[in-house]
Amino acid sequence: MLELEAIQSRAIEKTKHTLLQDIKSVLGEQDECPDFETYLTDRHSFIKKAWGTTWRKAVVSSVSKKNRKSYLTEKGFEVKGYKPQAIDKLFAKETRKGIEFDAFSWLEKHYGEGNKAEWLSLYGEARAEFAKKEEERKEKDRQQSINDRKARYQLQLNLEAAPILEVNKELYYLHIREKLSHQLSKDIKTNSKYIENYAPHTELEDELIENGDLTRHDYETVHDFFQELTGNVSSELDRYSTIILFETYEDVYEVFITDKIYEIIPTMIMDDLPASFKEEYKSYTNASVTRMDIIKALRSNLSDLVYEYKRMLVEEKLSDVLEVSDHNLTIEEHQERYQQQLEERRLQQERELEEKKKLIEEEQRQLNYIFGAEYEMDPRKETEYILHLGDTNTGKTYTALKSLKKAASGSYLAPLRLLALEVFEKLNKDGVPCSLKTGEEEKIVEDAQHMAGTVEMFSELEHGDVTVIDEAQMIQDRDRGFSWYKAITRANAKQVHVIGSLSIRSMLEEMLDGVISEIYEYERDIPLKVDLRKFKIEQVKPADALIVFSRKKVLQTAAKLEKDGHKVSVIYGSMPPETRRKQIEQFINRETNVIVSTDAIGMGLNLPIRRIVLLENMKFDGQKRRLLTSQELKQIAGRAGRKGLYNVGEVAFAKDAKQMRELLFSTDEQISKFSIAPTSDMLRRFKEYHHDLGTFFEMWAKFKNPKGTQKSNLAQERELYDEVKDTLIEAKMPIVDLYGYLQLPFSAKESSLKKQWVASMNAIVNREELPEPRIIEGSLEKLELSYKAIGLHLLFLYRMDRRPEAIYWERVREELTDKIHNVLRKDMKKFKRTCSACSKDLPWNHDHAICDSCFHKRFRRRHGDTYDFNY
Repeated sequence: MLELEAIQSRAIEKTKHTLLQDIKSVLGEQDECPDFETYLTDRHSFIKKAWGTTWRKAVVSSVSKKNRKSYLTEKGFEVKGYKPQAIDKLFAKETRKGIEFDAFSWLEKHYGEGNKAEWLSLYGEARAEFAKKEEERKEKDRQQSINDRKARYQLQLNLEAAPILEVNKELYYLHIREKLSHQLSKDIKTNSKYIENYAPHTELEDELIENGDLTRHDYETVHDFFQELTGNVSSELDRYSTIILFETYEDVYEVFITDKIYEIIPTMIMDDLPASFKEEYKSYTNASVTRMDIIKALRSNLSDLVYEYKRMLVEEKLSDVLEVSDHNLTIEEHQERYQQQLEERRLQQERELEEKKKLIEEEQRQLNYIFGAEYEMDPRKETEYILHLGDTNTGKTYTALKSLKKAASGSYLAPLRLLALEVFEKLNKDGVPCSLKTGEEEKIVEDAQHMAGTVEMFSELEHGDVTVIDEAQMIQDRDRGFSWYKAITRANAKQVHVIGSLSIRSMLEEMLDGVISEIYEYERDIPLKVDLRKFKIEQVKPADALIVFSRKKVLQTAAKLEKDGHKVSVIYGSMPPETRRKQIEQFINRETNVIVSTDAIGMGLNLPIRRIVLLENMKFDGQKRRLLTSQELKQIAGRAGRKGLYNVGEVAFAKDAKQMRELLFSTDEQISKFSIAPTSDMLRRFKEYHHDLGTFFEMWAKFKNPKGTQKSNLAQERELYDEVKDTLIEAKMPIVDLYGYLQLPFSAKESSLKKQWVASMNAIVNREELPEPRIIEGSLEKLELSYKAIGLHLLFLYRMDRRPEAIYWERVREELTDKIHNVLRKDMKKFKRTCSACSKDLPWNHDHAICDSCFHKRFRRRHGDTYDFNY
């Protein structure tokens, strides 16, 4: 199996060669030839091991690892688990048995007694080789010494040359500038101008065409000229295609500047080197300083100089550079004129900076005048403030409304139209005449001295004895928060009741410093109890409220419960208030026994709920999905329990119950910022300087909001402004009126509503009838969109004070809410989820829009069949 004889032959020859090399190494260092016996004695250990070492290397390198193991296994050795080195050693030992080479005998035979002449001859060869190596080593050391001295003086050359370059940088620049001036003049006189050929569907799409001659007066700066095309075209292979590159003069002159720098400057530096240094350099390196030596020594400096000189050139006026060639200036004249031009440019820059400074100062003055004073916290000193702070469902609003009922006049300001509607009905029912005023609805009650409305309807011009402002923690809302700020600080009433969570206490105390008469903190009479067991849909009981965070999830969950035999009410944000009220009444009157809702349930709705169940813990906030905040969770969970009905409010979670319990009972961080937004007064001041809203939005972005505030991003206002910018609408409509229409509270993200808004704006400026809202019956989505369309139409009618028409459209909308309510009931019963790809029925709580089977098919089409799905 193993060709040991062949391996033995090679190993013996290798051993002999090793021994001869060792003899020469030992003998070469000796001044006199030692006798053979002395060598044997001194090198006995090495000679003894030479054969074994050589054999091991030869046999291991000649036999594969597999065959080595097989050989040992056949010999009865268990090699499993042995390290490779141990196996090699054992293999060499076993194969060597019976195969030996006597190194001592071989040496004795060739160089022992009777072969002294051979020993002396070998000594002569060893000494000759040793002498040769010594000479090579000395030559190498000598050359290394020269190189070291040269490197040392190359470094010294850098130390001598770099200061010369730095001192004469401007002078050298003038020499480059002179060459460039002549080349620029020549190019402008002789070359043509080129433009890209944009003619579509022709073979010349990637070529250039001539467009007349170059003219120096067309360019103010060198940079302007550098952007011109030279007419040369090249191509470059990209990963997927060929890219056509059009050469500019900037490309050409960057090469030109580089060439001139390396051509001119090293020679000038070489001439300026001290004579003593040049002589010293030559004596130590046996060579004179050359231009290439300068380039090597200053490689980095010269490379940086290319970009520095290019930057200096592109900032210059083209006429200034061409003046050198126009008048054939000497270097002295050139330097004098260049200094004059630098001074002229410096003075011009100073004038421009001064002008810019004045513009900035004027802009800042305008910003302070237009925006600054608007956000000073200045509550009326004659007003008495009473704060009602605490968790949800603790009686805060109930207590504040008692003061409003007793007052001769007053107003209630709510975050939702539905809450305003509830207070409007409650006050009228209790014998207190009250009107209703929201953006898209007004109900004027004869002789009413009270008003209930949304917070955006606040006006500091209206007087009253008592003002009640609900859900004041909404002051931090980025889009609507400023409405609470205005209402709180500018309420024109004898007494103002502010209702909010405990998290707003610090801000209100700072904002209303000196005018707060009382602070009431409310605690729940009904404790909250958290069930740490994972909730399952089969565990639903009467008086449960299940919380999800999208309209689709509300309908999915409601359909599942209806199918399981429950009667269900639903609430979600985009639901018409009238429909929402009917859904709530059904639950209150026990016509339904379960309610499914979004977090819209958390805002001021007092319902006979025994248990709040959160099926989800994450919500989409308009930008990303995130975990509920502590305050949001408290707002929702606080709806559990009803005094006299359920003396314990229960809370359950579909997942992460322990984490959510900690969040629920944690202390809220104090609100540190409130939102600010533009006002009508700002727009009136803005009109004194400017006349377009585009500039207003730019100034709003530049305005630095006061500490403790955050600016509204005015997303809707900007989006709608883009629809009317540079149109007759902007040209004809006064800026304050236009901004008011931009602020109308409607779903501007709905494309059909945005089109309706634009059409209505056009009708106003053209003095035409407003287009009627488009009403489409059919699905729940279509009916709800029609409801929004009527709401937008009502916003225009009330803003234009066309109340008779508004009353008609309110009746139409009320009829529409009945239809929405009926369709909603039907949809909940028949609602089912289907795969958007194959229409197969999906489980009610399926996480995706397509079924697993369709997902796998799509995945395999994209990634092949190699992926293993494990479920």
